Amino acid sequence: MPRKSANEIDHLANSPAVPWTHERPDPPQGMPEAAAAVWRDAVSSMKARHFSKETHALLARYCHAMAECARLETELDRIGVGLPSYDRLSQRLNSTAARALSYARALRLTPKSNLESRADGRDPYRSMGPRPWEDEPRKSKLWEQQ
Repeated sequence: MPRKSANEIDHLANSPAVPWTHERPDPPQGMPEAAAAVWRDAVSSMKARHFSKETHALLARYCHAMAECARLETELDRIGVGLPSYDRLSQRLNSTAARALSYARALRLTPKSNLESRADGRDPYRSMGPRPWEDEPRKSKLWEQQ
């Protein structure tokens, strides 16, 4: 174990220990139930402590955008394709979905933006075989020959 400097020892002795209490934060008070359900799904799908206090406002915006997308989708299903309000609602849904996707990327909820889920989701045996662009079979190494 490395030796601690005098400055580090002094800092640890004089700074109060701040307990971590937000492992899986609950939805904020006053959040609509549809957005709160999205909040609970997002928080439960990520690792504990993924959402720190400074990300709660962005997470709330993401949840509201997703709840609005769900509402607009049901409204579009209800009114039908031929009406003039369909185009307006469809444009609104597209812009809300794009905004929700940008929030999800910023929060690292999507598989591509989350390096941990990308590494966990990768098949470890995929790179062992020949690549699709390799026409010839792999030549055996000297130590592999019998």
